[in-house]
Amino acid sequence: MTNFDNIHHLKKLGKESSTFYFKRFKVEDGRSTMKVGTDAVLLGVTVKVENAGNILEIGTGCGVIALILAQRCQARIDAIEIDKESVSQAQENAKNSPWKDRINVIHTSLQDFKRYPARKYKLVISNPPYFSLSLKSFREKRNISRHDDSLSFDELIAGSFRLMAPGASLWVILPVKESREFIDKAVNAGFFVHFILKIATKKDSEFQRVVLQFKKVNQENIIEQTLAIKNADGSFTREYMEVTKEFYIDF
Repeated sequence: MTNFDNIHHLKKLGKESSTFYFKRFKVEDGRSTMKVGTDAVLLGVTVKVENAGNILEIGTGCGVIALILAQRCQARIDAIEIDKESVSQAQENAKNSPWKDRINVIHTSLQDFKRYPARKYKLVISNPPYFSLSLKSFREKRNISRHDDSLSFDELIAGSFRLMAPGASLWVILPVKESREFIDKAVNAGFFVHFILKIATKKDSEFQRVVLQFKKVNQENIIEQTLAIKNADGSFTREYMEVTKEFYIDF
C-alpha cells in the first residue's frame, strides 16, 4: 500500500526539516504524534464547512486539520489532543497562524472532554487511530497516533454523538477495510452515512482511503465520489490539484 503519511510536494526548509509550508500558514510537526500527511490534508479540504459555527477536532496532533478548516471558514475550532507535546506544538502552530483567535487547542482525551461539554458542535472531525490488536512499533508517539488503545472506534462514535448539535456532521478518514468496520459501528449507534469519498493513489488503482460523513438523520441517497491523486504517468490529477490548490504552494 502506498504510504499516505508522506507528502513530497509540500515546501520544507530542507530534507531533515519538520516545517511544512502551505500558502497561508506553516506547520511544524517534529514533536507531534500526528504528522502532516495526505490523509489529514484531504480530510481537511473535503469537509463541508458551510454553516459550521463551531467545530470540534478530535486528536489534532500538530494541528494541520484545524488550520486548514480555519482557512476555509469563520468557525471557532476546539481541537483536543491527549499527547502533551503534540498539544504544545499545535498551540504554537495555531499561534503563528492568521487564525490564532479562532483555534483553541485543549489537552484532554475525548473520554474526559465529553463528560461536561461546554457546547455542542455543528461539525466534528477526526483522523482517528485505526490499528487494533496489531504489532506496535517501538516509537511510542506513532503508536498513540495509529493504534486505537487510547481511542477506539466505539468511543469515538459515542463521544461524537454526544457532542454533536442537531443537524451536525461527523467526518473521518480511514483505510478501506477499517472504514467498513467504522460504518457498521456508526450505523448501529444511530448514525447514517451521507457522503463517501473513495481515494486512490493513481487512476485505475485500488482505493486506499475513504472519507466519510455521518449525521443523526437519514438521507435517501448517499452521495459517493472518487478521487485519484496521480495520473498513470505520475503527474497530479486535475481533480486533486483543484481541491488542494488553495493550500499547496506548487499548485
